[in-house]
Parts: sequence; C-alpha cells; structure tokens
Amino acid sequence: MRHFLRCLLLVVLLLLVAPMRTRRVPDGDSIRGACLFCTLALPPAHAPFYYAAGYHYELLKAFAAEHGCPVDIRLAGPEESPLDSLLEDCTDLVALSLRDSALASRSHFASQALADSSVWVVGNADLRKEINIWLSHYLNSPEHQQLRERFSPNYDPVKRLAASGRSSRISPYDDLFRRYAGILGWDWRLLTALVWQESKFHIEARSYRGAAGLMQMMPSTALRHGVEDPLDPEANLAAGVRYLERLERFFAPYVSREELPKFTLAAYNAGEGRILDCIRYAAAAGKPADTWEDIQALLPDMREESILQVDTVRLGIFKGYETLRYVDSVDSLYRAFRLLSPDAAPRAVSDTIPRN
Repeated sequence: MRHFLRCLLLVVLLLLVAPMRTRRVPDGDSIRGACLFCTLALPPAHAPFYYAAGYHYELLKAFAAEHGCPVDIRLAGPEESPLDSLLEDCTDLVALSLRDSALASRSHFASQALADSSVWVVGNADLRKEINIWLSHYLNSPEHQQLRERFSPNYDPVKRLAASGRSSRISPYDDLFRRYAGILGWDWRLLTALVWQESKFHIEARSYRGAAGLMQMMPSTALRHGVEDPLDPEANLAAGVRYLERLERFFAPYVSREELPKFTLAAYNAGEGRILDCIRYAAAAGKPADTWEDIQALLPDMREESILQVDTVRLGIFKGYETLRYVDSVDSLYRAFRLLSPDAAPRAVSDTIPRN
C-alpha cells in the first residue's frame, strides 16, 4: 500500500509539473504576454564564436523584453532531440547551428542566420515572422554590435598574453565583475580570475557533480541564495559573491585582511569546514595558521591517519592537493588578468586592496 501511494504521488507531481513546460504560443496568436520557452542546442564553443550560449541568452532576453513576454531558457539535455521537443510542444524555440537546422521538417520554420552561424527554429510561422522582423532591425543595431564583440573573442588569458599583452576587455562580463567585486572589496580582476577558473566565462558550464553557471554553484547552494535560473549570469554571479562574502565573514576572526582572500578561495573550493579543521588542528598542535603558507605547511599532517585521533578535527583526513592547485591557479590567473588590463602593477591574491 505504501509503495502504491508513493507511485500515485509521483504521478500527481508529474501531471502538475508537465504543463509548466508546454508550449504556450499557439499559431496565429501574438507572442505578447505569452511565456516563450526556449532551448539552446548549440555546439561546443569554437572559433570564431566562443560564447554562443551567452550570446543567445542575452539575445533571447532582448527579444522577449521588446515583445513584453516572459522567457524561459534552458539547455538541451545530452540525450535530447531538440526538434522532437519542438514537435511535442515542449518548447517554442530551439537555437541550432545552421547545419543542424537542416534536419528540420516541413513543420519547422527557421529564422535568418545569427552572428554565430546559427538559427532559431520554431514550429509557428507567425512566431518566425515576428522573430525575423525583430532580427532584421536588431542585428544591424549598435546594441547587437556590442553584444557580438563581447561574446565572440577567445578570452583565454594565457593565449591573449602571448598574442598582445594588453586588452580593453578581459571577459564578456567585465561590467558585472567590476560591480560585484566592489561588494567584496576585491580587485575586479581577482573575481574575473575566479570565474575563469570555475567556468571559463561559459554560462552553460556544468560539472559532473552538478555545479552550474559562471560561479559553478551547486543546485542546493544556488537555491539557498535565490537563483532560479542557473544560466542567468548576473543571478549566478550575485549568489556566488554572497557566498564568498559569507566565507570572508567566517574566516575574518582567524586571519588578517591581507590573507583573507586566499582562505576564502580555499574554502570556496574545499568548503569552510575543511579549512577550519586545519586552523583548529594548528591551535591544538601549537602551530601557526595565520597565513596560507602556514596552512600549506600543515597539510602533510592532515593527510595522516593519526589526524583522526585529534578531537578538534571534525571532517577527518584532508589531502588538500586539489585546493592547493586551485588557490595557486586563481592567483596565477589574477596576475595574468592584471597584465592584460594593467590599471596598476600586478600583485598576488594576498596583496588585494583591503576594504575600509
């Protein structure tokens, strides 16, 4: 009986949730006021357009805003056939490469080509008409030119340094990074380095553990910080910065302001519990834990079985190899981004300007 009730509850939930992803732009109707469901089914980043998902995300947002309708944007699943989703009324619009769009049947309608050699495929001729009218104007606008310039370059800092050494823009999201780094009191290029380490600036980035978006937030953490759309670059970044703020407040009583960024980065990678274990172990063993170099010196002890006998160590053995590489990598990237956009002489993570 209990098994039957669980199955019944699952069926009810599916019936309640399924209509939420049903297409709502019927033939002959204006899109205004309707929810536009969109699916991104784009190939991996490649030259000369490296950030197609970010480009389409903002383009779709601009289209929806001008037409006065909410928009729901998601990524196609790895085993999903996006055109089947279109046929089954699970989505209104699919962003596809020009080559893939050739698979469309007579019941599908493709827009004019976009800047990354892709199209928007819809199952509604009237919707295609509205899209093409809007694209014919927007693709020739200064706003689209700026959008294209933000999302088409390869922002790899190592390759850029080797090629030119200087750049007026170091990411598609410079304005966002400047604004949100100010909340932390960080140099904005340090936040840029962290995001490159996490996602290479790809909003569609997903880890095997389920972390998503620019800041690679775990779903539970993202929901806790109010992120409903992990693809939204600003929402994802804002949530990540709030989490970094919390980590900074957590470790502020233990270390100096100059050392705080490295402890925060380490905790972002490993969790605050692991780093706190190191600090507690140092206090119990009479060893210093005031600098990140002190923590590095402790890690051989944290890898030993004997650490399990230390009462103050709550989470057990901590090897820390990945976390050491993570902090070093972000520090190196920070130096590279400072060289690319040299407002001042390059400094290490630990030299980040303190807050007042």
